[in-house]
Amino acid sequence: MINTVTIVGNLGNDPEIRYTAQGVPVANFNIAVNENYKNKEGEKVKKTHWFKVTAFQRLAEIVGEYCAKGSKVGIRGQLTQRTWQDAEGANHSVVEIRTRELELLSGKNGNGAAAPELTDAAEAVGTAAIDDDIPF
Repeated sequence: MINTVTIVGNLGNDPEIRYTAQGVPVANFNIAVNENYKNKEGEKVKKTHWFKVTAFQRLAEIVGEYCAKGSKVGIRGQLTQRTWQDAEGANHSVVEIRTRELELLSGKNGNGAAAPELTDAAEAVGTAAIDDDIPF
């Protein structure tokens, strides 16, 4: 089976970086992807899709170092579903993208350092023509 997803969008928040008990870095963040189209009446419509994303190890470190709210990134990874039970016994489930490849598309970040074009990934995600506006 194939389980691969590729998206290009903007971070909706600063990434949250934490470490597992074994010291493995984990980055959690949300990516907004805009969809623009014309409805039946010919009016332009802008719809934003939100994706939960997780990166591990070196990719998590790169996200933490080079990305912030509004940064444009391209990611490729796989969809995963996590389920858990909270303290009150309620069941929860979330589908997220586990990043395998990352491309930083914003140019310069807030501290003036040039962002690298590609991380440890073997190939570039590529750029997609999307609206630069983000929903915040």
